[in-house]
Amino acid sequence: KAPPLTHAAVRDLAWLINSPPIIQETIDHTHWTNSTFWLQQYQEVKDLIYQLDATPSELQSTLEQQQDKRLGHRFETLLSFFFKLNRRYMILAQNLQIQDGKRTIGEFDFIVQDTLLNKTQHWEVACKFYLGIGDTLQHSNWHGPMLRDRLDIKFSQMQTKQSQLSNHGCATTQLNTLGIHIDQRVCLLKGRLFHPISNGNQNTPPHVSIDHQAGWWARASEFNTNSSLGNMKWAILNKNQWFAPLELNAATNTYCHDELLDIFLAESDPRPICIAGFSQQPNSTIETTRGFLVANDWATELTTNH
Repeated sequence: KAPPLTHAAVRDLAWLINSPPIIQETIDHTHWTNSTFWLQQYQEVKDLIYQLDATPSELQSTLEQQQDKRLGHRFETLLSFFFKLNRRYMILAQNLQIQDGKRTIGEFDFIVQDTLLNKTQHWEVACKFYLGIGDTLQHSNWHGPMLRDRLDIKFSQMQTKQSQLSNHGCATTQLNTLGIHIDQRVCLLKGRLFHPISNGNQNTPPHVSIDHQAGWWARASEFNTNSSLGNMKWAILNKNQWFAPLELNAATNTYCHDELLDIFLAESDPRPICIAGFSQQPNSTIETTRGFLVANDWATELTTNH
C-alpha cells in the first residue's frame, strides 16, 4: 500500500487524477472520460506525485498565483498541472476566448495534443458538488449548496454548447490562424454527489456513473437524530478542502456532534456547510464520511412542488 501523501495541495492533485468522474460515457460523439482512464493516468504519474509531495513548492506557488480563488479555477489549475506532469499531453491553448467583434462567443477550457492518440483534443472541464433533493432519478433535482447551480443545466451546457464551440464559424477562423484543428471533444465532470441521508437507496439519473464519489446531506434535525453520525468528531471544511479526503493535523479544529450543531444553529440563517467526519479512534486521521449539514428549512420551496 502506498504511503499517504502529506501535502494538501498534492493530495488535491492526486484526487483530481484518481477520482471517478460523475458522468462517464460517449454521448453523441462527445467523449466523457471514465474511471479506468483516470486510474491509468494516475499510474503514469504516481512517482512524480510522490516526488512532488517531497518538494511541493512548485505546485503550491502555482495555486497561490491564481487570481481567481473560486473552486472551479483551482480545479483547472490542478488539471493544467497534471497535463504538464504527464508526458502524454501538450497544452496548445488554455482559456482561449473566441470573439465575434466585441462579443465573446465562448471559451475553450483546454486544447491539448494527445501524443499517444495523435489527436488534438478540446477539453471542457468542471468540478461540481450537487445535493439530491426529492426524486434523485431526475438530473434537475441535483442542486449546488446555494441552489442556483443544477446538474441538468451543467450537463446540457457542456454536452450541447461548450464542447461544440469549435463548430462556430468564428472559432474555426481563430483556430485556423493558430494552425489548430480539433479532432476530438472531451468532457470532464468530477466532484461529488450528496444523497439525502433520509433516503437509504442512492438513486442517480441516467449517465451518472455508479462509481461516482458519494456523500450525504442532512437537515439539522436529521443530523441530530441519525444514529450513524453520533459518535464521531467533525471538521468544517472551507471550500479549498472540498476535493481530497481531509487528513487531520494539529491545526484542524474538530467538534463533537453536539458542538457542531450548536455552532451551525448559532447563525440566524445558517448556510449549508460541508463537513468531514472522523472515527474517534486515536490513530484515525483520514475522514471516514463526507456530508453537508443544511438548515431545517433549506430548499423547502423545491420539495413542496414535487
